[in-house]
Amino acid sequence: MTATSEQKIRYGFVGIIVENRQRLGARINQILAAHADCIVGRLGLPNLEEGTLSIITLIVRASTDEMGSLSGKLGALPGVTVKTGLQSLPGATTPGAESGEKP
Repeated sequence: MTATSEQKIRYGFVGIIVENRQRLGARINQILAAHADCIVGRLGLPNLEEGTLSIITLIVRASTDEMGSLSGKLGALPGVTVKTGLQSLPGATTPGAESGEKP
């Protein structure tokens, strides 16, 4: 994703609830790997409720567009619920945005 000078970097979280990890786990990990550059930390609880429920919490450092891409792709999967929260950092912009470089 190419950044613009208007994109602010924010810290936040992504809460992911997965109803069928066996069926969706590989696809979720593909999406997370594609967004690895903005994931700072990850905690996963894979076998809640006798394996019928999994929860993943991500700590992210991303622009609003990057967060929207990540949460949108995850939320489009059947049986996956996603909630996010972001906090602005004063004066922080996407690295390389002023020079036109890709992050």
